[in-house]
Amino acid sequence: MHYYQFNIGDYASHTRYLTPMQDLAYRRLLDLYYLQEKPISAENPASIIGLDDCRTDVEQVLNKYFVLSEHGWENKRVEAEIQ
Repeated sequence: MHYYQFNIGDYASHTRYLTPMQDLAYRRLLDLYYLQEKPISAENPASIIGLDDCRTDVEQVLNKYFVLSEHGWENKRVEAEIQ
C-alpha cells in the first residue's frame, strides 16, 4: 500500500503526549507497516526504521500502540485498513 488516509485530528488526539522522538518512531512504524502490508518484525524494529539510537522510544511506542504476536508487532487499526 503506497497511500493511506491520515486523519490529523485523530492522530493528534492520540499522540499529543508523545515526545518528538516517539512521534517520529510512531510515524515511521506506521509507514513501514502500511508499505509492507504486514506486521513490524520483532527482530530489532528500531534499526529497521533507522532509529537504532532511540530504542527505548521505539519500544515505548510499540508497547503502547502495537501488540506482539507470532507474526511480529501488529496494530489493529492498520490491519483493518489493509484489509
